[in-house]
Amino acid sequence: MKRPAKPLDTRHGHLGEAARERIEQLVLTGAIAAGERINELKLALQFGISRGPVREALRALEHAGLLVSIPNRGVFVKKVDLADALNLYDVRAGLARVAGRLAAQRASKAQAAMLRATFAKMERACRARDMAGFYSSNLRFHSELIEFAGNPRLRAMSEAVRNELQLYLRDAVVGPAQLKKSQAEHRAVLDALVEGDAEAAGAAFEAHILAGKQRMLEYLGSGGGADASLRLAP
Repeated sequence: MKRPAKPLDTRHGHLGEAARERIEQLVLTGAIAAGERINELKLALQFGISRGPVREALRALEHAGLLVSIPNRGVFVKKVDLADALNLYDVRAGLARVAGRLAAQRASKAQAAMLRATFAKMERACRARDMAGFYSSNLRFHSELIEFAGNPRLRAMSEAVRNELQLYLRDAVVGPAQLKKSQAEHRAVLDALVEGDAEAAGAAFEAHILAGKQRMLEYLGSGGGADASLRLAP
């Protein structure tokens, strides 16, 4: 387990929430590897807090599907295999259809403008081959779409599925051609939302997720893509 760079900044939030955010980041970036046992005491010492907030954070992350508790053994980072990933993609696609439909019905003009701005950032990142910039903006685009659907239960379910899927995808990459296709799919979702076409937006968002599933399978079938340069957007 790699050491966090600095103690928790708890000036603006609850200790348990701050610990949850830090541990979640460590898990999703691979700093704590899949299958690795979580050392509660070590994290508490590294964060400069008691074990109580760390324990609270671990329970929350277990509920979110990132960790698993094994009786008499401890808490471990969840392992997601290919079969799990494919099932998660199918669930995520169904949630995306609902999110796209609701977002097209409920998003305000200001929210649609936010989506256009995020899409523009993705376009610039694509042209610059800025992997980190594209990846960050892609996550934001998906999160905004789901947020603008205005359904907290849908948002919670979508985040849980996304996080579990990220455990499998975090080392995957795609090349420029696949990225261009992904951007065309994003544009289809955005255009339908701006036009207020709920059914088209839902179908386009679902199709985008299923296309991502296919890109993952193609990546795996190619042996990992030696010339790939950009991370697979989950």
